[in-house]
Amino acid sequence: MAFLKWVLLIFTLHSFMPTPISSNLSLNKEALAQIPLNFLEFSKKPEIMDWMVNIRRKIHENRELGYEEFETSKLIRAELDLMGIPYKCPIAVTGVVGYIGTGKPPFVALRADMDALAMEVVFYNID
Repeated sequence: MAFLKWVLLIFTLHSFMPTPISSNLSLNKEALAQIPLNFLEFSKKPEIMDWMVNIRRKIHENRELGYEEFETSKLIRAELDLMGIPYKCPIAVTGVVGYIGTGKPPFVALRADMDALAMEVVFYNID
């Protein structure tokens, strides 16, 4: 669930940026200007879904506990770099804060967790 919140954060924030979410997208200025108006249609594009699934898979390949999310933080920063979104890190060891917009009101702050939960796995041998 925490991963989904992070992906939604990146997707939501970037959807209102004047640049495409990935260098692979080919959107002209007119199409970019329409993203806030056509947010739902933009989010349904196959390349957006592929991007989100790829990020999800990368994060789930390397689950990290709280304050130990070094690889996850590195991945998030790399994606923010690709999108041209400025950020500050580290925040509380591995945290990342991205900045979009002018910083003047009105503004919105979104928060997402990127740590995995420690789980004990028990295997039973049933004969």
